[in-house]
Amino acid sequence: MTLVDQHHRVDPQVEARVRREVAGATWFQLAAATSRAHHEVDEARRGRDDDALLRAVDRHTVLERVLAEATEQLHPPR
Repeated sequence: MTLVDQHHRVDPQVEARVRREVAGATWFQLAAATSRAHHEVDEARRGRDDDALLRAVDRHTVLERVLAEATEQLHPPR
């Protein structure tokens, strides 16, 4: 996750919806969902649709955060 991603502001409703969608997912499922979301960002960029790009970036940002949280739970910092 880049510094830009960490500071990207996502609408709280969007964040809540994405978190509900992946609630209970395993780490591997979260990683797969994050990877798919990354590809969706690339596709939206190529499509030059600003609204689709913003939605894709928002989703990807939330999934990266959820994946980072899950990783930290599995491997807490020492």
